[in-house]
Formats: sequence, C-alpha cells, structure tokens
Amino acid sequence: MSVRQSTFQLMTFLLLIRNMDCIKYNKYSASRPGQSKKRYPASASKSTKEHIEDQAPWTDRLLQCGYQNHSFTPEERSEGMLLMKMIEWPKPPNSAVPFQKSSNPARVRFVILNSAKIFYVGDQLQVMLQMRDFDGHPKQYGGDYLQARIHTPALKAGSAGTVIDNENGIYRINFKLLWPGKVKAFVLLVHPSEGIQALKRLREKQPERAYFQSTFKSGNASEATVCNLCLPQSQPFCNFTDPKTGEPWFCDKPKKLPCSARFTHTMGEYQQDLFVGEEERYFQSKVNIKKPILPKGRSYVIVRPSPTPGVSLGKCVPGKPLLSPSGFYFQDKWTSTSCNVRSFNSPASVTNCLRGKTVHIFGDSTIRQWFDYLIRFVPGLRTVKAANNTLINSQFAEEKVNKIGMEYYSHGIPIRISPTLSQDLPFIANKLDEIKGGKNTVIAFTIWCHFNTFPVEPYIRRLQNIRRSILRLLERSPDTLVVIKTANVQAISQEISLQSSDWYSYQLDLVMRKMFEGINVAFVDAWEMTIAHYLPHKIHSQQVIIKNEVDVFLSYVCPL
Repeated sequence: MSVRQSTFQLMTFLLLIRNMDCIKYNKYSASRPGQSKKRYPASASKSTKEHIEDQAPWTDRLLQCGYQNHSFTPEERSEGMLLMKMIEWPKPPNSAVPFQKSSNPARVRFVILNSAKIFYVGDQLQVMLQMRDFDGHPKQYGGDYLQARIHTPALKAGSAGTVIDNENGIYRINFKLLWPGKVKAFVLLVHPSEGIQALKRLREKQPERAYFQSTFKSGNASEATVCNLCLPQSQPFCNFTDPKTGEPWFCDKPKKLPCSARFTHTMGEYQQDLFVGEEERYFQSKVNIKKPILPKGRSYVIVRPSPTPGVSLGKCVPGKPLLSPSGFYFQDKWTSTSCNVRSFNSPASVTNCLRGKTVHIFGDSTIRQWFDYLIRFVPGLRTVKAANNTLINSQFAEEKVNKIGMEYYSHGIPIRISPTLSQDLPFIANKLDEIKGGKNTVIAFTIWCHFNTFPVEPYIRRLQNIRRSILRLLERSPDTLVVIKTANVQAISQEISLQSSDWYSYQLDLVMRKMFEGINVAFVDAWEMTIAHYLPHKIHSQQVIIKNEVDVFLSYVCPL
C-alpha cells in the first residue's frame, strides 16, 4: 500500500470518528457521571405512563410464573417497563445471519487516536474499531459485546473502559488516564452480536434450561422431584410461594409424600442440545468468545503526571452515585474515583474497624468470599457451628473480646447449590425485615449470578422486594450501613456462556445499579474491579481482588 493510500484511509477513518457524535449509539456503561440523584420510587410522567400502558405489561411473564397481580404497585409496574426498555440490545438486521457474516475478532484491529500525543493524568483516551466478518468485510450493524481496559503491567495498574456502540459496526471506547507511565489498551470481543441473539432467545424462551431438585423425607421414605421458578405445571405440584414477599417456587408433587415433607434443595442439571441452526458456531472459545482484538499501530500511550494538583475525594459514605470508571489499580491496590479507600493490611486494623459491630452478609458464593477472607485474615474471628450438619449452608463467626459478630446466608431460591436444608435458604428481604439496625449494624449483599438463566423480569421483582425492605430498614434505623456488591466477570466457555454469560450478568448489573440509584446505600464495584485487573477472569475472583473488594467495603464501615 502506498503512503498516499494509507493517508487516505486514515483520514477516512478519522472522519468517521468525527461524525460519530451525530449517530445514535448504545452505551455499555454501568453509570453515567453527572447523573442527579432521585428519590425512589419516582413516578413516571403522564405521557410515559400512557406509553407504558400501550405495551404488553412486563408483569405478564411474572403472572405466568405464579406471581400475584395485586402485589405490584403502579410505580413498580411502570419501573419494570422502563427497566426492560433500558436494557434492550441492538439486533442484527436479519434474524438468521450466516456464520461467515458474523463478527470475527481476528479480522478486527483497534486504533488509539492520537497515540503519539503526550497525555497527562486526568486526560481522556479514545480507541476506535470497525467490526468485520469472516470475509474481512466491515459490518454495518452493532450489538457486539466488548470489554476493555487500560493497563501498565510493570506497575500492576489497570482501569476499565466504557464502550459506545454506534450501531453501524463502529465502536468507540473511552478511558480516563489515571496514572503516569506507559499505558496500554486491551480490548476483548466477549460475544458477537449474532451470539447475543442466541443468548436472548434462550433467556426468554427456555428459562427451564437449568432446573433444580428437592428431596422430600418422612421417616425412612424419601423422594426427589424437579423444582423451578416457572415450572411447567403439567402434573400435580407443590406451591412453595413465600407468603411475605410473594416470590413463587414450585416442585413436582412427590408420588407418596406430602408437600410438607420437603427437606432439601439442590441444583439439578442443565438441559443439553440448546442450539438452533448455526448458533453453536457463535460460541467457540478459540474463535469468538472473549477473544482479544489486536491493535493497529501503537497499543500504548505515554502519560505524564498531571500539572495540576489532585482533588480531595473525601471519605467513603453511602449515597454517592457510582462513577465510571469507578477506580483503578496501582501496585495492585484499588483507588476509588469517588472516595478515599483505606488499606486494611493487618488483622488489627480490621478488628479495630469491626469492633462492636454485627455484619450480615447475604448473597451467593462471590460475596461469601468476603466472609471466608475475613475469617482467614483475622485470627480472633472464629466460626461458630450451629450444628454438625453438612446440609446447613449458613455460616456464623464471632470475636468475643471485641464483640464482633458476622453471619452469612445464601440469598434464597433460585440458587445452584449442593444439597442444603430448604429452610436454610431465606429470602434477603425477609432477613432484612428481621434486623433492628443501628450504627453498629452492617449489611452487605449481592444477588445476580443465579438469576442468569432466567428472564430479567423475576430479577427485577426480587430487587423490588429487597429494596422495599432496605427502605423500611433505613427508615427505622437510618444509621444502618447497607453495602451492595455488584456482579463480576468470569471465565466463559461455550457451556458456561449459555448459562451464565458475562452478557447476562452485565444486563442484570445494569438493572441493579439503576434500581438503587439515589438510595442511601454504598457500592463495591466488583464489575470494574474484575475487568480492570490483569489476572484471568474467574467467577470466584483471586485473593488480591477479594482483598481490594473487602478494603472498599471496610472503608464504608470505617471511613478515612
């Protein structure tokens, strides 16, 4: 290629970039800087309500699964429709795209704009790419799911980027430069747009692809039956709907035992042979699942220290909106962009922080890692066995000298778990209603991963119930601290993609952040903390990441 041709191509690409602000785009961001807080629930405007009422209610799917129509307030009905609209994803122009025309990361190169320029800490860095198919042709539509970060390996530094989809095959990725040095860009294609359509189909049409079991026992008699949220009721069934929250759950009725003999809950299995047509080809680990996109030209920029002094962030307190980026790593330590995160590097520092406090942790195994970390890190914090029973999942710990108490409960069904007593899986909302609260009470919870196989509607309803309980708790005890751990990314193979893809998690995470916007709670942004780190993605993050998550959590408990 001649210099003249190369220059012309570069000018054409830059012209596309310059015109991008005029094109409709979809932004992958967990939060938008500058969003104003608003009290929840906020009533929709009259025009918005009329628009919503013209559509099929989002509650229709819930009613089909056993939720009760009378339990939804008008505000909750409106909110659900708005949330479902918020997470709509761009579609390919045709429902059946030949594999050869699907996104191929090996054919794509990203470009750092103005890479030769000298940047300063606090500047914005922008990366551009044009998605291409397997023939190398540029794609004319969006909908691909990308993840991106900047990093400096020598400094163990990293931060997540914000991806903007122009919906015409061109993507823009924005980074904020937060440390000096040689900063590299790194971009992943997590799923092609065509694969996303398969994930959407499975989520909406086959929520029963993951199923569960309960064991029923009476004396020496024992039976196991299939259970689920939206259980096909083609035979007699047991209704285990929670009377307080209205959260439904059903099991096939045992042939000989009564429903009251239900004893344990456990994960069943995943359905197989879920692909239709060419869908399987969109989920190839070495081809189009979490595949790096290489740079064209320089993959790094040189960043100098900022010529202006930094701004004091203040202490970590609940109620602050989540920014993006929410922070960055430097020498493996997470620094927040919204508050001063402390380092709890000694058992004594953790003990001093938690002295006289009771910590309630609810959720899944990704937040149970916090419980396990604290037990290992603080020698005086010892587990208390409620009974010598392997079917008990809840955990308790105490440190008597400093009057520290800590408990962990799973978030309740649906949850993929080894055999556990059905009574040992309480709903978070019900546990919150039991807590008196106060300045020495700390709540931490997460809920996302085990809802990935279901439509989004049940997740919205679960969060509505939890939020209602949190608002009641904060009303009776305003000094109570509530901390929410966001979702985190994970390693995904073909099989895991169909059950727990990062795209599923990302959509649920967007919903959670929006629903708790403007409420006096704190966040630990595990999503960006796992994208930004150099270690491989894992559903259960490695200890250096967990340590940083706990440091952020404790910085809200004992702000600097």
